[in-house]
Parts: sequence; structure tokens; C-alpha cells
Amino acid sequence: MIMLTASLFVSAVVQVIVNVGRYRSWVLTHMLRSLMHGFRAFHKDPDVVDPATGRPARDALARNEACEMRFVHEVLADPVLHARSAELAYGSDPEQLTLLVEYIDADDVITIAAGASVPAEGDGRELLLPSRWVSCGQGGSSATKRYATLDHFSAYVRRWFPTLEGTASQTFKQRVRRLTLLVAMMLVVLFNFDGFQVLARLHQNGAARAQVAAQTDTVMTTATRLGERPSTQRAPDELPDTTLGELGLEMQKTATLLDEANLGIGWQESWIVKRFCAYRGDLLAPAPTSLQLLRDTLFWLAGLAFSCGMLSLGAPFWVTTFSRLIQMRNEVQHRKRQEVAPGVRAASSALPLPARERAVAKPS
Repeated sequence: MIMLTASLFVSAVVQVIVNVGRYRSWVLTHMLRSLMHGFRAFHKDPDVVDPATGRPARDALARNEACEMRFVHEVLADPVLHARSAELAYGSDPEQLTLLVEYIDADDVITIAAGASVPAEGDGRELLLPSRWVSCGQGGSSATKRYATLDHFSAYVRRWFPTLEGTASQTFKQRVRRLTLLVAMMLVVLFNFDGFQVLARLHQNGAARAQVAAQTDTVMTTATRLGERPSTQRAPDELPDTTLGELGLEMQKTATLLDEANLGIGWQESWIVKRFCAYRGDLLAPAPTSLQLLRDTLFWLAGLAFSCGMLSLGAPFWVTTFSRLIQMRNEVQHRKRQEVAPGVRAASSALPLPARERAVAKPS
């Protein structure tokens, strides 16, 4: 329960950072640029692939950044993608509009490219992509980019978009996992979340255990609001559409639960601080020796590392583990009731009729 509550706090912080930092938008921008760059390389554009060697041209990514980013911005700033966005305002900067889009599919890309394409000279039936998307040099024109037709682009997108989307999704997962580990490390040190000390206090204090167990429904409700479900039902890159205010409220609730448990989380009641104060003679407690203080310090650091490792597993892992433990407990209680029931019925049937009626009337 304690690890689940703390992991929900970490999850809320991570979601705040993801929303503020626009992690999804950054990954989407990179995916669309890779899409256009791959399309040009597939058709051996001389600005991307060296015609002599057939290998990527020197500094191709840097030289082609301007036109490929124009493609990205024009696609993500298209009004079609913002029709359902509540944050869209009249006259918004296209650079800012691109940060509002967090998902796009292959049909969206093809539709937007079709709307921006222009007829080829001398052939009104063939549509060419805008030259500003594929001509990055000075004075580039569509005449030198005859491969950049809407048909070729559509075929490339339908073939390779799922692969690029999967790569982008994996990139997002890795960034969120690294962010989760970083946030867990920072919060463990900031709040002095010593996992070993928490376990010791729970073992020694029955009232604390009962108080923690009483918050089961509250914690599971918080997990539901944060979109944390068992890992078998939740994609690692799936985050709920939760506002920053709602995330802040959930962070406050989980922090309150951890504080009310009185498990030594924080620096004021930290046992390692008291050991250092005793070593310096600031407390009336017996002063530890240097060897004892070193041992306590290493044990404390091990407790912090233990907490970091446990919290880095993520809230979905702890939700799954906790749900399985609840199911196991309910199953054990159900089997105990089944074992007790036959014995009660047998003992009741052996009694005379009046006594039997009284035994049945009394609660077991």
C-alpha cells in the first residue's frame, strides 16, 4: 500500500512534466520529420542520398532540417487536427499550434498532403507535393523533384507509417521510464523515503498497519483517476487526459496519505538525522561511535536505493500487485468460510430440534 501510494505520487508528477513539456508533441514532430526524410531517401533525392555512393549525403539531416520542419509545422498546424482542440485560439502562432497535437494517423497525413499538393505542369491529373517540403536549397523548384507526387507519398505513408509510429511510441515509453526513474530518485531524497525504515515501522506498529490498510479504497480510487490500471490492460505510453489542476489535487491527496501514516517519511522524524545529532552531542541519547555511524549511514543509503528501485517499477506494476494480493486474500477468506460451513451444519444437525433452532438463529 505504501509503495502503491508513493508510486501514484510519482506518476502524478511525471504526468505533470509530460503535459508541461509536451513530450508527446516532441515525439510526434520527430516522427513526421523522419517520415518526410525517409520518403526523400527512399526515392534517392540527391539532397539526402549521395548519387555516387548511394549512401546518406554528408550533413543531410542538418541541411534538410528547414524544409522538413516546414512540412511538420504545416501538417500539425492544419485546422483539421485542431477542430476538437479547446485550446485553439484565433490567430494563434503556428509554432505554438504544433504543440497542441499529440496524435496523428496515416489518413490525416495523406489528407493534409492532398490539400496542399499542386497540379504538375502540363498534366493536371498528377499532383505534386509543395516544393517547400522537398527543396531545401536556395532556388529549389518542384521541377527537379518529380518523384514527390501525392501518389508516391501516399503509398510510402501507408507502407511505412505503422513502423514509424511504433518507433515513436517506443521512444516515448523510454523517455517516460527515464523520467519516472529521475523523479523517483529526486522525491526519495527530497522526502527522505527510506524503504527499510518504513518496513521496520510497519512491522513494529500495528496501529500504523491498520491505518494504512483503511485507506485501500481511497488509494484505488486515486489510481483510477490517474488512469493507472494493471500493466496487462494499460499500454506504457498511454496517459490519461488529466488537467494540471486534477493532477495537483491527486498529488496532494497521496502526499497526505503518506504523511498521516506516520512512518518516518520526511527529514523531521528521520532516524539518521537523530543519529548524526547524537554523534555530535546535540541529543541526550548515547552517542554512536564512528564505525556505528558509518554502518547506519550505509544502511540508510541502501534504504533510499531500495525505495528508488521499487518506485521506478511504476504505478501500473504496484496496482497489479496490490490487486492480486486483494484477490488472494478474498479467495483465502472464501475458502475458510467454505471449510467452516460444513462443520457448523453437521454440529447443528446433531442437536435436538429446539436447540437446533436456537443454534441456527444465533449468528455464527
